[in-house]
Amino acid sequence: MIQKAFIFILLILIYFIWYLIENKDGKYLLFSFVITCIPFQMSIPVLEPLYATGSATGTFTSKIFLTIPLMVSAFLLLTRKNKSVLNYSQNERWIYVILFLTLISLFNPHNFAIWSTIAFVIILLSYILFFKLMYNYLEPTEIIKVVFSSFMFLCALQFILALLYPLMGVSVVTTVFQAGGGEWATREGTRAGAIGVFVTPANLGLFTTIASAFFFATYLAGYKKLLSLGLLIINAVTIVLTFSRTSYITLVFVLFLMFFIYKNSKKPLFSFKSIIFGIAPALLVVYWLVFYSPLSGIFLKTDADEMYQARMDHWLIGLEIFKMSPVVGIGINTHVEFVNRIVSLYREIHNQFLTTNPIHNTHIIILAETGILGFILWIFFILSSIVQAKKNLSVNNNVIFSLTMIGLLITYVIYGFTDWAPLSPSIFPIFLLFAFFSNKYSLRL
Repeated sequence: MIQKAFIFILLILIYFIWYLIENKDGKYLLFSFVITCIPFQMSIPVLEPLYATGSATGTFTSKIFLTIPLMVSAFLLLTRKNKSVLNYSQNERWIYVILFLTLISLFNPHNFAIWSTIAFVIILLSYILFFKLMYNYLEPTEIIKVVFSSFMFLCALQFILALLYPLMGVSVVTTVFQAGGGEWATREGTRAGAIGVFVTPANLGLFTTIASAFFFATYLAGYKKLLSLGLLIINAVTIVLTFSRTSYITLVFVLFLMFFIYKNSKKPLFSFKSIIFGIAPALLVVYWLVFYSPLSGIFLKTDADEMYQARMDHWLIGLEIFKMSPVVGIGINTHVEFVNRIVSLYREIHNQFLTTNPIHNTHIIILAETGILGFILWIFFILSSIVQAKKNLSVNNNVIFSLTMIGLLITYVIYGFTDWAPLSPSIFPIFLLFAFFSNKYSLRL
């Protein structure tokens, strides 16, 4: 807690100096500050409900927090004139869908951790309220500048920390930002990997891949091209130093598919050409990466078989949960608690890891916690968002956020098959950020 307070004060000092030097608008800096704070997971605990799993009931904690975006939003609502943030917008239907699923979760008889669902709702609404205020205050070009500057700062910091550990062996940096980081940075002694300001290499790899999608979008759109290219390069180095297999594969597909869709935005998305020129080159690069590159040992000579089996076991647990409540699931942010309450699910499982950690598959988590209803809506959101983003690209509208949204969704699809990091509190707000602004500035064609 003391470390978090120190980091928080240090960030405030950095932004205060930035304000004095550049005399930036206060709202601009507030927006940048909140985005920069996301990976650090800084908030004030208010309530900690007691469950069988402690507070680790799902991908989010069950603790109730007073979040930074909520505090900043309250300040803005009290001190400035604001346009209504409650007005319905067609471009915000996806938010109401999530709230609808959350409402179902709260009244779901299979939900053994109501407070965990409430904790998720608080985080969701905190960020959506803040983004709506920023949408009212700032122009689209200012929003892009804010995201660019925040991601630039975060990526530079991750790069420096990745050089310190594992490259230079300065292990102390793994425990500065997150409790338990030292253990996850070594993967319990199996292999070292960079974690940056996150708690695991997976989270760092996922964040850096998303940031790379954003910088690739700015590069293709001609926005600060040289700087964007430089940030892409240091992100690639950071991802290599995470030694996260999924991150390597995901980054290849994200860059290839973003480029292909950008160059063919006025042509059909699904065609023989898209397979030959979009997917096939990415598959060839991945094949080289896995079997012939200097990094192939990470895929072939480490703990890959063990991790594959653990994930398979986890997926089977998720499918068993789904069978118990196939239509609406067992409640958002509750599946770990559910497993520990329903003994029959893990009677034959002797690996404690499987019953104390979220299922390592984002898509199965969504299926288990929201049922077939939520899963169908998730698939529809992915496909409709990519199609809509492509339409915007075809008329040169909202290019940066549309391209980033495509890269983000590709990342979530691929990364989601092997990990729950896409639904973690240090990553999910970033998903909300791009989902919100890509939709708000989207033309309905």
